[in-house]
Amino acid sequence: MWRCSTQTQTNLKVRFNMKKQFSIVIAGGGSTFTPGIVMMLLENQERFPIRQLKFYDNFAERQEVVAKACQILLKERAPHIEFSYTTDPKEAFTDVDFCMAHIRAGLYAMREQDEKIPLKHGCVGQETCGAGGIAYGLRSIPAVIELIDYMEKYSPNAWMLNYSNPAAIVAEACRVMRPNSKVLNIL
Repeated sequence: MWRCSTQTQTNLKVRFNMKKQFSIVIAGGGSTFTPGIVMMLLENQERFPIRQLKFYDNFAERQEVVAKACQILLKERAPHIEFSYTTDPKEAFTDVDFCMAHIRAGLYAMREQDEKIPLKHGCVGQETCGAGGIAYGLRSIPAVIELIDYMEKYSPNAWMLNYSNPAAIVAEACRVMRPNSKVLNIL
């Protein structure tokens, strides 16, 4: 059990007032995993209220398919949440509290190459380690850094929850390249 002064308790209650509703951008909005993220957010509305949800992706056609499905889901389960999707970074990252990043630089076509090319050379073909992981990391790092830069430019108080693969490579690059950024990486 932790203890603190009454004033500190009051400050914490004000700072972490869960009556606040949050604005979230999901970077990688065109991913087939995005509906699962939306479901998780909706299941936790009582603990983490949302006022606005945005999808951001650089693949407009794919994102539109996922967004239209999620739009129906949101209309049925949480019509109070303002929803939008875009390929414009300024629109996506303006007025957000959190960015949930789960991008796949190169999509599945490059994942296939990350797995097959090492195998041709007698190495492990895997997307998160070995030669394939390094190739995937070299594509992912600039893309994730770009997302951090957008977030910091348009919503400087926002936090990023990054779970883009290869997780360890991307996390270390974020730590080195953007050491003062508000980024939580999975490992």
